[in-house]
Amino acid sequence: MKAFSNAELFAVLVSMTSISISLIGNRTQERLLAASVWPYLSFNSGNTSDDGQRQVISLAVANSGNGPARIREFALEYGHKNAASASRLLQDCCNLKPEIVLTSPVVGKVLRPGEQVTLLQVPFAAEIADGWHRLDKARFEFVLSACYCSTLNECWTVRSDRNDPEPTAACRDMPREEQWHG
Repeated sequence: MKAFSNAELFAVLVSMTSISISLIGNRTQERLLAASVWPYLSFNSGNTSDDGQRQVISLAVANSGNGPARIREFALEYGHKNAASASRLLQDCCNLKPEIVLTSPVVGKVLRPGEQVTLLQVPFAAEIADGWHRLDKARFEFVLSACYCSTLNECWTVRSDRNDPEPTAACRDMPREEQWHG
């Protein structure tokens, strides 16, 4: 068996060090890329229009992160039951049947950073004042939940009753009757 010379041992050591530095650098680059395209969904609700001139209850989902958010599943719960439609939600929570309700589906949307989708808007009207005020209080009891993915197919689940999104391997295929469709 041949003994290695100091030069050969040094060459092997330098090679192993180079490989280690390469692997660490590659991992760092992957983490930087993931952070640069990281979406972060948040939920918003309010009872006045953006200009502050009108009373309107609204619920929205916003992307507060750095990269696009591909929304794969979305649900709104009230009283521990999913509400797939605005009419069902408004009836169950507030015995409310307004003439004007603006809704939007959420599943399948891709939100750019800073973009939001309003899933429900109910303007105030004198004839629905009692129900509108009940809705204004009930909106704090709604639990909004979503599963969304980045462009790198990293996925998270988020709920309005928890602080931070949780990583998940993949979003499930949520049956239409369970997901919010407006």
